[in-house]
Amino acid sequence: MDYSVEYRNNSMPMADFRQKYQDRKKYMAYCRECTNYNTVWSCPPLAFDVDEYLGRFAWINVVCAKIVLSSKVIAGADTPEKIKTVGWEILLTVKLDMEEKLRQLERKIPGSISLSSGGCNLCKACSRKDAHPCRQSDRMRYSLDAFGFDLIAITKDMFDIDILWCRERLPDYFTLIHGILTEKKLPEILCRF
Repeated sequence: MDYSVEYRNNSMPMADFRQKYQDRKKYMAYCRECTNYNTVWSCPPLAFDVDEYLGRFAWINVVCAKIVLSSKVIAGADTPEKIKTVGWEILLTVKLDMEEKLRQLERKIPGSISLSSGGCNLCKACSRKDAHPCRQSDRMRYSLDAFGFDLIAITKDMFDIDILWCRERLPDYFTLIHGILTEKKLPEILCRF
């Protein structure tokens, strides 16, 4: 096996979560430097009022995936291109799986909506670049970072995990942070993957 995934979850009242982890001014500056800015529907600038969107929900249920890479995979990614390709393939596989599981959970919880990590990857090229509506608006989900949330602090505080980055080799693990916004706190069993 090239990797294993450890899932963890934690919940917090939305008002507390926003007060503790949201800094739109700071993180939107980072978003503006990203190639996804204004070119991917899941990324800023968002086409709606963020406060109104998030204000509909009383709870955020955060799901963290710690993707532990095998030593064989790390050693095999011995060039910058392999590091990028192998890392991205693993992350994308786990990310798309998490998104689907959270969409399934949404169907069980009326009034809920999930959040993903990073930009949307459902289409080969986003229709936003051509000023067309999202082709998969029923499946596309916004990311936590699109709302200006501090993913490093969330990961550390809520899961006691430090985010590691690719430098000159693959890290020992990757981390993905997703969530589901709800009107009520979810029983922990519902968020288990």
